[in-house]
Amino acid sequence: MKHPQFCLFFIISLFLLGCKHDQTEFAMHDREFTDSVYPEMQYQQQLNLELQKMADAPEIKNVGIRRAEENQAYIQQLAANTNTQDQFPQASLKEEHLQKLTLLRQHHPVQFEQLHSLLIDSDQKMIGFHVKATGSIGLLNPDLRAWAETKIAHWTADLNEIQGLKK
Repeated sequence: MKHPQFCLFFIISLFLLGCKHDQTEFAMHDREFTDSVYPEMQYQQQLNLELQKMADAPEIKNVGIRRAEENQAYIQQLAANTNTQDQFPQASLKEEHLQKLTLLRQHHPVQFEQLHSLLIDSDQKMIGFHVKATGSIGLLNPDLRAWAETKIAHWTADLNEIQGLKK
């Protein structure tokens, strides 16, 4: 009889600890967020350039142009919210991004299916960065946290659009 009571107590304790949501849990600094987001944005801009080169598919080319413009606006908003205007131009592509771009560009013209997959993956990462930034151990800066939360819908819409894109 002791074991079922202990198990019930243990389960309830875990539930209550898991539900704890205290403002003091926020732990992410602005720089931690931007250090994740800026390189991914630079990578996305390279992927968008590849979309724009798809002259045989004007609707795909237009998506690349629009995404590049939206990403520039996003970068400007992020810089304004974090006072990191100088950070993005200095950010360099991560080694993993360089490798993926090299593999992508080995084929001329670029294979749409491979580019499509890379864009989906990158959009999913951007959603993940923003979900983490707004979660229980998210950004300390309440204004940036609120801004990041509004961007989840943007990245979800971009992901949905890319997933539905066909050549």
